[in-house]
Amino acid sequence: MKTILFFFIFLMLNACTISEDKGKIGSQASEILAKDLEGKSVKLSDSKEELKILVFFQNGCASCLKELPMLDEFIEKHPKKIAVYAINSVDNAEVIKVLSEQFEFKNIKVLKDELAMTSQKYGIFATPTTIIIKNNEIKDRILGEKSWEHLESKFMPLL
Repeated sequence: MKTILFFFIFLMLNACTISEDKGKIGSQASEILAKDLEGKSVKLSDSKEELKILVFFQNGCASCLKELPMLDEFIEKHPKKIAVYAINSVDNAEVIKVLSEQFEFKNIKVLKDELAMTSQKYGIFATPTTIIIKNNEIKDRILGEKSWEHLESKFMPLL
């Protein structure tokens, strides 16, 4: 009985010390748990593009709303190579839908992270945060506003 109890405690302690990588560079990308504006679940694994860019944004974040249109244009120059997911865990679905319609994104999948589970998996604490993924590995993590030249310099070597 003591052996079983010891084994159980050992397993519990190990389970508590295992930590997620929370979106660290070099770690495996976590699957997203978000829905598109029609309420359908979206998965990274459904995308055929090798390069995936996650942009965590919110309404009222001027830097976010500046970065997304530039990314939309960038994708047009590199068709079928990049998938961009704009993920919002802060605003309600109606606000997100209005923003999406206002900017008329042609190439960006705008998603609602209803329970903030994707944001938690990637350790998001501020917007914008941009996560660059290639071959299911996190290649870079960019926090805050950066110049377009800086962002592009991160994307181009991965294409």
